Amino acid sequence: MSPARIVSTSDNLRAAGLVCLVTALFAVSDTVMKHLFQTVPVGQVMGLRGILICLLLFAVLVVRRRSFVRAHALSPVSLARAVLEIAISLSFFLSLRLMPLADATVLLFAAPIIMTVLATLVLREKVGVRRWSAVLVGFLGVLLVAGPTNAALGVEALLPLLAATLVAIRDVITRYVPLEHDSTTVALTTAIAVSLAGCLSLPLGWTGLIAPWVWPGGVDMAKLVVGAVLIATAYIAVVAAYRLGEMSFLAPFRYSSIPLVVLLSWSVFGDRPTPSMLVGAAIITVSGIFIFTRERQLARRARLAGPG
Repeated sequence: MSPARIVSTSDNLRAAGLVCLVTALFAVSDTVMKHLFQTVPVGQVMGLRGILICLLLFAVLVVRRRSFVRAHALSPVSLARAVLEIAISLSFFLSLRLMPLADATVLLFAAPIIMTVLATLVLREKVGVRRWSAVLVGFLGVLLVAGPTNAALGVEALLPLLAATLVAIRDVITRYVPLEHDSTTVALTTAIAVSLAGCLSLPLGWTGLIAPWVWPGGVDMAKLVVGAVLIATAYIAVVAAYRLGEMSFLAPFRYSSIPLVVLLSWSVFGDRPTPSMLVGAAIITVSGIFIFTRERQLARRARLAGPG
């Protein structure tokens, strides 16, 4: 076994800057998508944006002089991740269409809290009193954002919570992706699956929340392109960040987008945050950061203790 990679403080700080950039890119992309959903159906956005992301990821393979590894793409783990990503995209996109941007995004950040529960039930990881306390406090924050104290939301609040649960399951499955699998191939497999699922909304004639396709105008096409470029750039930046810094150090910086999405939701869509939503968002953030920090401390102790 090779020794653990030693990461300097400066590398961690540069990587943290990249993670903050990634979260900002996702926040702006979600804002663009929510604006697009006013005129273009969810299924169509999934399909067309997915095609653009696939083209961009293929370009990354070409630039990096790597080939699409069919065996990696068709592995059970990659396919399971792809199926989960379809459900994640659909549920979160629908939540963006039906809910304020900030509320949907904050509830999606419940994923690390749910992940801790799954790690105990599925991976049989030992979770101590401190992390269980953080989980319970985090769920209190979820209730403040999505519960009866926030009169602006209804049953649609279940959509981002469903997406958060699926994200947690996806992250558990990702732990079983073999190290030799090409990360771009795995990401491209996911993008192809989401794109195909979205394109199926055309021949199947889905109606209601996922309405029949429309011919997008120039402005809508520009939004699709911008959204795809933002996401593709975020994919590249997040790979660079996690190769440069320690994952456990970087994880809390993912929450840096919450103030930005609150500002975007208010300034772009006029969705003024409720007091319960702001308090709940703060609780979810503190709970998630504590869980990440505690996991980092325990992992460091385990490394120092060594085998046996």
